Amino acid sequence: MSKLLQLAVLLMVSTAALQAQRQPVPSIDSVKYTVLRVKPSVTNAGIHAWDTTHVVYYDPSVRSNKLLLWLAGTNGTPLRVPVELFNTALAQGYRVIALSYMTVPAVAQVCVGRALDTQINCAETFRRKRIYGDIAFPAIPDEPQDAIIPRFVALLKWLSTNDAAGNWSRYLTPDGSKPNWQQIAVFGQSQGGGMAEFIAQQESIARMISFSGGWDYANSKEKRIAGWYSRQPVTPVEKWFATYNVNENAAKQLSEICRTLRIPAGQIFALDRPLLNPGAATTSKNPYHGDGIRNPAYRPIWIQMLGSGIN
Repeated sequence: MSKLLQLAVLLMVSTAALQAQRQPVPSIDSVKYTVLRVKPSVTNAGIHAWDTTHVVYYDPSVRSNKLLLWLAGTNGTPLRVPVELFNTALAQGYRVIALSYMTVPAVAQVCVGRALDTQINCAETFRRKRIYGDIAFPAIPDEPQDAIIPRFVALLKWLSTNDAAGNWSRYLTPDGSKPNWQQIAVFGQSQGGGMAEFIAQQESIARMISFSGGWDYANSKEKRIAGWYSRQPVTPVEKWFATYNVNENAAKQLSEICRTLRIPAGQIFALDRPLLNPGAATTSKNPYHGDGIRNPAYRPIWIQMLGSGIN
């Protein structure tokens, strides 16, 4: 390559990099949508661990719509969300709550090796503890008030009292003790996707959407998937939707899990588009795993999975 050509290439790369820096970072329209940030400890003084802010998004002009509960993957927080996916959900008419919950340690970090081989139901017990907080599981530090649903209920109660314009009481049962699941859809990625699946097995929710939902095993050697996946779900299967990327590390297991969960074939999406960030292929051990929630090339699939959030 001649020096002149090298200079031209360097100039093109530099120009592209500069243009990329000038591109606005995707954000959620805080003029159109109300955005609330609430610390978990404000909603329940008993919460001390993982006090990262909950974030709430909704269109105040829409009075009758479903609520979409976001559960992040391992190490995820509500302050680091897939903005394009959230914008799509809001445009579909949903309210969205990005819930702060204890995303570490994860199932895949605890229910492994000897811990898994000596307790075949390790993953199920873990998820029950982290979601409901109503059983003992000493392997994780979660207290009952730290569990997903207690935190969610505490937040909805706080919103009902402190954001009267939001009409939040409709997302609670009449006595205020539980979520009104018929008005609530749950979506999540990785560990959070597995939590969404587990909740949909136990509760009759409006919709379940899992992005590469966690892969739980029954043993460490044969890699048989956990037994809880085969349980009859309370949420009808026509309300279940799931994706995984054909190139991610656990694609085979995720495909098997979707079938075992009885998700209809037309509601399982095997993603295969190029990475949104091609450089991740050299910097990440599992670069395709998170691409499904961030790559706008999948927006038509997001819309199909979300459906309408308007009642």
